Amino acid sequence: MQPPRDDATTAVHRITVDPQPVRRAPPPGGLRPVPRGLAATLLPGENVTFGSAPHPFVLARPLIVLLAVAIAFGAAWQLVPGRDRAYVEALGAVAAVASLIAFARGLGYFAGFRVVATNRRIFAIRGIIVRRVAPLGNGELAGSSLAQGIVGRMFGFGSIEVFQAGKRHALFRDVRDAPTLYRECQAVANGVDGDLWTPAVRQTIIP
Repeated sequence: MQPPRDDATTAVHRITVDPQPVRRAPPPGGLRPVPRGLAATLLPGENVTFGSAPHPFVLARPLIVLLAVAIAFGAAWQLVPGRDRAYVEALGAVAAVASLIAFARGLGYFAGFRVVATNRRIFAIRGIIVRRVAPLGNGELAGSSLAQGIVGRMFGFGSIEVFQAGKRHALFRDVRDAPTLYRECQAVANGVDGDLWTPAVRQTIIP
């Protein structure tokens, strides 16, 4: 027997409200458990629906650059005359240090950054020793875009970007399951909870 349904007529559209909607199971993600620092901040009726973390590609990129620097240094060492090798050594040292710093930053990002989506909010969690948990504004989430290169589409990662002051800014860079995370961002920004969509109050109440 079908449960009773309540109809609400509005000035712009007609919606059907099911008192017992069927909720979809949370999608699989890269981060299933709720971090300890986040569990105490969840609101009544709020539950985790998805989680993600940086893809290992954030470590591969600086390693590839470091390998390219080593190959270029070896080639220059063979081609440049002995009296000019001091310049090659200086440039090679600077490039190697820059590559190692980039790798250290990538390692910190890989180990210390997480994204957790609930049915109400999106949390960005940063830090290894000192952990910072911050919810993101719905305005940023609503205006975000999904960016995936060829490698990202092949291996299932990408970035969520927003425009700020005329420039693109990465909210989440090279994270796993980027399309699903983008859907969760849009769901939170537009009031979608599972298979339910809750329109704005001004659209559902007739004065």
